[in-house]
Amino acid sequence: QAASGTDYRPSRMAVVAKNVEAFLREFFDQNPLSHVGLVTIKDGVAQRLTDLGGSPDSQIKALMGKLECSGDASLQNALDLVHDYLTQVPSYGHREVLILYSALNTCDPGDIMETIQNCKKAKMRCSVVGLSAEIYICKHLCEETGGSYTVSLDESHFKELLLEHAPPPPAIAEFAVANLIKMGFPQRGAEGVISICSCHKEAKVGGGYTCPRCKARVCELPTECKICGLTLVSSPHLARSYHHLFPVTPFDEVSSIASKSQQKLPQTCFSCQQSLVIPGNKSSLRLSCPKCHQHFCLDCDIYIHDSLHNCPGCESQR
Repeated sequence: QAASGTDYRPSRMAVVAKNVEAFLREFFDQNPLSHVGLVTIKDGVAQRLTDLGGSPDSQIKALMGKLECSGDASLQNALDLVHDYLTQVPSYGHREVLILYSALNTCDPGDIMETIQNCKKAKMRCSVVGLSAEIYICKHLCEETGGSYTVSLDESHFKELLLEHAPPPPAIAEFAVANLIKMGFPQRGAEGVISICSCHKEAKVGGGYTCPRCKARVCELPTECKICGLTLVSSPHLARSYHHLFPVTPFDEVSSIASKSQQKLPQTCFSCQQSLVIPGNKSSLRLSCPKCHQHFCLDCDIYIHDSLHNCPGCESQR
């Protein structure tokens, strides 16, 4: 019921739905091989809105069709449902829960502390973004499971807090077990061919992808083949997931050095070729890659770590 409040215009629910749509698109852009499922908490129960899947469009369609606010929120029921669901996730996957919480209380049928400990044992990382005020039980949940708890001030702040959860968290080495996973790289079908789509169960003309194992047709990637269960991806999806697993090493700041040795330092940024020496023969802030020892300006350092995800100096040595 709290989500029908109008302190966010036109209502909290409308703002949440709009920003969840933006979050889902950003999440799948950064994590194309990940899966998301939606759960609604209302009337004292938790209901599974969508199964875990890799298609943002189907998730958004299901969300926009169920914008209803009623009753009390039960954090315990939500965590129990998600716990049973995420324990099936294999050991190499992250088990993450992101709760967008409007209420100032939780109406639970049992001991929620026990549920929180179960989530902690299952290696689930629970994070909460609140829309009202800070609540102790949410803070305790996030502290116990290693997640983050934030409360939004307004709509723009809410969107900012939500999108911070799009990049994946660093993997915990002791839990990240190396596994080999079978994947298929299907070819796109010819334009004029008519085939029955396994995801929509109807005949479609052209396009689509053909599973290399069982020759079934699917509409979009990444997905799991409905017939043989093979994970189907394209090579760009793997490439876009790679930089999260092996991020660029943070650059070291080069301290101001005596004028004699300063002559030996590069005068320009290795990446953008802008001068690193400001008028008056003083050196501006420069950073050095610990691997290739090339020097970069601050703007390029931010661009390399936030957007490019490759060091130009290291790449040029290969």
